[in-house]
Amino acid sequence: MDPVRGSKLIRLDTFDTAVAVNPSAEDDAKRRFMTLILQTPYRSDGNIGQVLRATNTSGEVFAVKLLKDNAILSDQMPDRSAEQAAAHLANTAALFEEYRHLCTVSHLRGFPRVYGYGSCEDDPLILMEWVEGTSLKQALPLLPHDASGGLTTQMVAAVGNAVLRALLMTQGLVTPVVHRDLSPANIMFRTTSRTLEQQIADCSFDPCLIDMGSATMALGDDTITRRADIWRFATPAYAAPEMLTQDIEGIAALRRSPAIDVYALSSILYQLYSGRKPFDVESTGAAATGSFYLIKTKTKPAPLEPRCNDDEALVQIIMKGISVEQCDRPTEQQMLEVLSSYLPTAESKDSEGMGNETAVDIDTGTHLTVDVAAERAQEILEQAQRDTMTRRRFIIGGVAAAVAGLGVIGAATHGFGIPDYLDGIRSSLDDYTWDQLQEISLKIKAAESRSEAREIAKRYHLLDDDGHIPYPCTKRVTLTNGLQVGAQLVGIRHDELLDGTGKAGLTFMFDAGIAERDAATQALNAGWADCELREWLDSDGLKLLPSELRALIKEVKKISNNVGAANSASCLSELPATLWLPAMVELYGNQPPESFTEDFHYLADIYNGEGKEYQLFRELKVSPYTTNETMVRQWKGKDTCWWERTVSPDTSESEGTLYMNRVGHDGDVFTYATPAEKPNKRTCVIPGFCI
Repeated sequence: MDPVRGSKLIRLDTFDTAVAVNPSAEDDAKRRFMTLILQTPYRSDGNIGQVLRATNTSGEVFAVKLLKDNAILSDQMPDRSAEQAAAHLANTAALFEEYRHLCTVSHLRGFPRVYGYGSCEDDPLILMEWVEGTSLKQALPLLPHDASGGLTTQMVAAVGNAVLRALLMTQGLVTPVVHRDLSPANIMFRTTSRTLEQQIADCSFDPCLIDMGSATMALGDDTITRRADIWRFATPAYAAPEMLTQDIEGIAALRRSPAIDVYALSSILYQLYSGRKPFDVESTGAAATGSFYLIKTKTKPAPLEPRCNDDEALVQIIMKGISVEQCDRPTEQQMLEVLSSYLPTAESKDSEGMGNETAVDIDTGTHLTVDVAAERAQEILEQAQRDTMTRRRFIIGGVAAAVAGLGVIGAATHGFGIPDYLDGIRSSLDDYTWDQLQEISLKIKAAESRSEAREIAKRYHLLDDDGHIPYPCTKRVTLTNGLQVGAQLVGIRHDELLDGTGKAGLTFMFDAGIAERDAATQALNAGWADCELREWLDSDGLKLLPSELRALIKEVKKISNNVGAANSASCLSELPATLWLPAMVELYGNQPPESFTEDFHYLADIYNGEGKEYQLFRELKVSPYTTNETMVRQWKGKDTCWWERTVSPDTSESEGTLYMNRVGHDGDVFTYATPAEKPNKRTCVIPGFCI
């Protein structure tokens, strides 16, 4: 950092935009985002990060979130001890977890926009909107106060209403988000459109909830906790008690509830109304004894007395919000209804009906000119607003637009000539019969080299000109139970045939569930070989396939943990398979031992030994460290968990039963393992096969 000018020029080594970028706009994105001037004014943003103001070469202002122990602002790489290096790795994982939550709520009013994730000098960073405004903490002295020392009743209601409207905006998403660290410092009032004075006069605020470092999805698992040995905490003065401990039964589920945000907001409103916090944790010695949880569960806050009879309902909802038990707290919608009654009519009407049916309020920010092709931006935005789109569909919409455009060109030219057509070449996978695909598979299998096999696949349009599997690349299949699914090409010459004649030419996996089943009918102290689900795949599962496909499937060799509890790769052995479930390594590739905590490095040998990553998932950059949109699968129209054949050797040992891994509802391929016979959520079967 230049001490005189107070700024530093940096060039990012890598940068991925938060939404799909049209290939023609990639150079513009790099010019816009990859050369930045960091400036000294910054905001502290959580326990692990700091946020700096930055500009690009065009003068656009951004916020850059860095780890506090970053190397970017120093003149040399930090000399980290082994313990510090491990902590840095965990913080890097936590920063990426924050990024994926930011991506989920970006484009919703009430949250900062996020532009992408990158690295500089091997340190990670998030590039997002620099929110011009004032935090609630800074604004408190400027807000109208009552003679009692707290804010006026109407002002308390206005602040609460603004925050609740932002929180409820996420309820329209497929996977709602829980902030989990609401505090006066993390509630900003934007001042780009209206000054703070105007917002006070209107009794209507323009909020932006910042610092998503403790956020989580309301559905699914806190996977980052288990993988990186991180346990997220929150600001003690406002945090719900379940955010201040990890030693009570069912804590993981409790920490994913929106009731956490209700508690924190109620604590803030308590302070705004009375002028004091519900629990004075700073002066009780809790910081020294680590007893924040005990203070909030074993003692009661001072009663909040209404200043007049009209304030009774407001005070009651605030006090209910700081109940110890989540079931005793009001919902966000219930709080909103009470607070809205204290506001001017226009603001109250604006808040009516903001439950799960509320249209998602998409922010039309200027960043769309780079995020998607300019000529498509407005069309996609309007479609998003009409359909109450989630961020997931907003992203997919941008990709689909580009694919659709290519499809029109392909339809006009057919992508090949009449001689090719007569030679059995079709424009896409879905245009072939299964018999034709078997002939292509045999040609690929017989190729003298891998490069020759790839050229054959290119000729039949199963690979694009760059040798990549087109995505999506599926052939529709109608199962004997009436369900329609897609058979997705995932690999070329990948799996070893059981008969020893080489590798199968083509490998497929279904793109949706073909059934919903437990992996075992009873508790097991064994491995995948003894699972009832494996037997089902080779019998009743196979019978779900149409006869013309079933007759062509080849048996292959699959490596699995067939022991269960284990601490070395000696638990692995080969089994024959017709229909088979994927292993974790086949979805996301090898994990280094260092990605696990020190006592569990052996997990890398076991998991990595079950196979190799399929080409499609490698090209889609499926990550074991976060959720993956491309791995989200459905059962009867709803996002679902789906089984892997990968046994969890550590949890199987500690629990005395067989625990199986699976892909989460959100596409996390390394989510919590679950008992094979009693999963905590119904789990789908999405197998693969070779021809």
